[in-house]
Amino acid sequence: MNDLNILRTEPYRFNPMLCRAANIALQEAKFLRWLFLAERSNAEIIETFGMGMAYSLLKQGYVDNPLGERDNANTNLWKLTPDGTSLLKKAAGVKP
Repeated sequence: MNDLNILRTEPYRFNPMLCRAANIALQEAKFLRWLFLAERSNAEIIETFGMGMAYSLLKQGYVDNPLGERDNANTNLWKLTPDGTSLLKKAAGVKP
């Protein structure tokens, strides 16, 4: 695997051993993939994953939210940072 386009396939499944090697939980890898596919609003994150994981990954620098930790309208979009993309590559077994 050479690039992250493999993550765009619908039946993609993370290998738990690769996630462990990347020091990321499987659910966190799924969350990062979900953000990789499209930027998401607070409402979408709350509905799908909950805000706890989002804030945890925000504090670690893997995701970005233009409003920071303020709970605000559905207009702010969460997205991956370059560090988040790098971590996602490790979890997916993509070579740099």
